[in-house]
Amino acid sequence: MMGSLMTDLEENLASLNKWKKKNNQPELTTDQMLIKLFDEVAYVWPKVGYPTLVTPFSQYVKNLALTNVIQMEKGRERWSMIADNIWDMILGKAGRLPGPLAPEIVALAKEQGREFMTTDPQLNYPDDLDVYREKMRANGWELGEDEEELFEYSMHPAQYEAYKSGKAKADFEADLAKRKEAEQPKSTPAEMPKTITVSLNGQNYKLNVAYGDEMPVPTAAPVSGGSNDIENLDGEDILAPLEGKFYRIKDAQEVAKYVGDEIKKGDVLGYIEAMKTYNAIRAEFDGTITAILFNSGDPVEEDDVIIKIAKK
Repeated sequence: MMGSLMTDLEENLASLNKWKKKNNQPELTTDQMLIKLFDEVAYVWPKVGYPTLVTPFSQYVKNLALTNVIQMEKGRERWSMIADNIWDMILGKAGRLPGPLAPEIVALAKEQGREFMTTDPQLNYPDDLDVYREKMRANGWELGEDEEELFEYSMHPAQYEAYKSGKAKADFEADLAKRKEAEQPKSTPAEMPKTITVSLNGQNYKLNVAYGDEMPVPTAAPVSGGSNDIENLDGEDILAPLEGKFYRIKDAQEVAKYVGDEIKKGDVLGYIEAMKTYNAIRAEFDGTITAILFNSGDPVEEDDVIIKIAKK
């Protein structure tokens, strides 16, 4: 849990401080965030029934604590965002927890219409190897020695597809190049002004300035990952609830949503994968999907517009 905690701390702290800066709030140091996180882990663990602190349950406890800290730092309620994988643990999908759940967790589950499971946990995990075996054969992928590749694909389908397509390698190399560039000493000349203010007939005008073959920066920059004309697309904006990677499905049993699909309130539109857990994005009203602005595996930031839906 500690290794996972330290790995996720850097990215999440940077994302939180970006939000704080945008909202004119003082940023947190690594030490401040770490202490808050330690305190929250101690608070969360008994509340969710003392799950055994081994993978993946230790990471679920840490993820829940980290999400709570981030949400509360943004002025939101504790427990306001719980990933689907964590709910599965709480509801007993993998078996009964060692201790009792706190009353507020039980109340939250009932409020959201979630049902606790008392059946044999093995029934929740059907044998899907044949499904993935057919997918691999259709793609011309080797099953691997002792079918190890098949097992890896069935356990982590989205990540495995990103690996096989080359997207995972490209993303890693781009991140590595960015980090190396940041470490290089800068020996550039003094930065030239990007904007100037001119006065014409008593009226001041702010102008963008470009140099050489450079193009002037537009007044309204294009939205990250989406269409430059996003504001003119029909439909209500569906925003990313947190920073992570967008996926349209998380396993072989699901069917991805497409532009033109009719959706009902509560339908799952996709997922944000963060810290190895999937956070479902659900429709808040009935309507028709008019745009999907990210591909599976694309990184998104909190509040990015990821889907547009025309209300009925």
